[in-house]
Amino acid sequence: MLRQGLRFLLVGGLNTVTTYGLYCLLVIWWHPQLAWLTVFLLGLCMGFYGHTRLVFKGRLGHRKALGYTLLQLSLYALSSSLIYLAMHFAGLGPRAAAAVAIVINVPISFLLSRWILSDRAPVAS
Repeated sequence: MLRQGLRFLLVGGLNTVTTYGLYCLLVIWWHPQLAWLTVFLLGLCMGFYGHTRLVFKGRLGHRKALGYTLLQLSLYALSSSLIYLAMHFAGLGPRAAAAVAIVINVPISFLLSRWILSDRAPVAS
C-alpha cells in the first residue's frame, strides 16, 4: 500500500500540478467555477488512466470508468462547495480556495480510488 500511495501521489501530483496550473491561467479570464469544471474534466481523463494503469496496475474497464467518474463527481461537488465557502466566508481568493479543496480531496481520493480501480480476485462460488 505504501508503494501505491507513493505512485498515487506522483501520478496525482502531476495531474494536480497540470490542472491547477491551467486553472490558475483560466481563472484570469473565466469564472472560477467554469475554470474548475474545465480542469476537472481534463483531470478526470488523465486520472482514470494514470491511476488505473500506473498506480494500481489494473485493467481499464467500463465499470471502473463509471465508478471512478462517480467518485470524481462526488469529489468535484465537495471541492466546488469548498471553493465557494472558502471564497465567500473565509475571504480566500480563487487560487487559495482551490488549494484548500485539493488538500482535503487527496486522502479521500486515494482510499476510494484504490477500492474502485484495483483488480480484485474473483469471488469463488
